[in-house]
Amino acid sequence: MEADKVDKFLLANENKFPDYEIPIHKLLNLSPEKERILEETRFKKPGKILLASIFLGVLGLDRFLIGDWGKGIAKLLTGGGAGIWWLVDWFLVTGVTKRKNMKKLEEIV
Repeated sequence: MEADKVDKFLLANENKFPDYEIPIHKLLNLSPEKERILEETRFKKPGKILLASIFLGVLGLDRFLIGDWGKGIAKLLTGGGAGIWWLVDWFLVTGVTKRKNMKKLEEIV
């Protein structure tokens, strides 16, 4: 992948990953096939997941959206852990979303 494409990718997606973990050196050495896969991949937006957590997190929607099906079902069945888990997730869900995005990026590179 060319350096200007890496820069564009980072500018468009920097808020979707933990700041310190983006493997720039690996992005520069991507094959054309993996570059195409990366361009087609949609990463979750932490801000949207946070809004889902605030408004419908008591039903586990935030966890379902990021792929934590087990925790989503547990939140749904317990009413967001009697509301406590729901409140705690307001502070945790953006970091979890960024880590899930990073895991998806690492699978591609």
